[in-house]
Amino acid sequence: MAAKVGASPPSAHFDFELFEADPDMPATSNQIRPWIDPVALKLKHRIGRGPFGDVWLATHHHYTADYDEYHEVAVKILHSIKEDHIQVLLDKFEDIFFKCQGLQGVCWLHGISVISGKVCIVMKFYEGSVGDKMVRLKGGRLPLPDVLRFGIELAQGVLELHLKGNLLLNLKPHNFLLNVHDQAIVGDFGIPLLLLGIPLPNSNMELRLGTPNYMAPEQWQPEVRGPISFETDSWGFGCSVVEMVTGVQPWRGRSVAEMYHSVVIKQEKPHVPNGLPPAVENVLRGCFEYDLRNRPLITDVLHAFKRWEKSGFEANLACLATKAAFGSLIRIKPLADLGLHSQWDAARNCSTNGRVEVAGRMNRVNLFPRQGGELLTELERVGISANNPCNTQMPI
Repeated sequence: MAAKVGASPPSAHFDFELFEADPDMPATSNQIRPWIDPVALKLKHRIGRGPFGDVWLATHHHYTADYDEYHEVAVKILHSIKEDHIQVLLDKFEDIFFKCQGLQGVCWLHGISVISGKVCIVMKFYEGSVGDKMVRLKGGRLPLPDVLRFGIELAQGVLELHLKGNLLLNLKPHNFLLNVHDQAIVGDFGIPLLLLGIPLPNSNMELRLGTPNYMAPEQWQPEVRGPISFETDSWGFGCSVVEMVTGVQPWRGRSVAEMYHSVVIKQEKPHVPNGLPPAVENVLRGCFEYDLRNRPLITDVLHAFKRWEKSGFEANLACLATKAAFGSLIRIKPLADLGLHSQWDAARNCSTNGRVEVAGRMNRVNLFPRQGGELLTELERVGISANNPCNTQMPI
């Protein structure tokens, strides 16, 4: 299978956020090599299954003459491929491996091995994913502040890979991993692209690059509908965001053949829900253009989410209130945990439907009476308590 891949990576127009060093990186990361001796891996039990193989929890024994370390890792065991194609895959992985070194928004790769004739990709183990988080929530929907935060973090991770010339082609909530700080990490590095051109045991898999629910039209029979390019990932990203907002997987309940017919033949698009900020809604609709040349790049998606973040800060206030009563003093400050570190506090006596001046802008705070002479602020009505300061940004 020969599919064309788009040429030049997109340019970045934002600053990457710097994170603390990963404690699970091997001590000699500057000398790291991708090959891992199979003896150094001890498989424990399977923790997941995907279209390209199974995921196992394992221990990686990493040692030299100077140190001896054990790391808990996740091992993606790919479906069997012919022995004469294994070296081709290993060579392709080595190129991706070195490109991924030092990326902050992408899962840490330990390396690659071959166990019982199957290629094993060894990665840092993360306790959960965005998909896992959604499963635990009522309706499977994420709060919009989480959609905003994860959207920005994931778009930055995808862009890091795009700037290295890598396509992912398998973006979905269960591939968005969560670190110990509840930050979203891109948990794939382009396995479909790694397998491109290599005969697979299931001939149907060779006709598609990715997970069917999240695949752009050109990912179905890519040698016919290609090329695939950076805008291909925009479709998968859009599908993932829509699922995070609605709790509904794109094309849920349809067979693979039905999904193919919907996306490729009928040129149907995933439904974008109403009520999102205009910039985000517009960019998501653009992600589902049939012709990839009309889709936004991930830089455009990131810009739309940044606009959402900025407008959310200007339009929505987290309140630290004194005892709520008519005429009480309400103090307002920005959300420091989102990196908004303006050193100001604005306070004013508010009457019903009073106005509060914040950093030169007039922002309306509506107050509603409730039992006991207390007030219910408009912010509190949508889930932010004036008596309990929030630590997430409100949706707009």
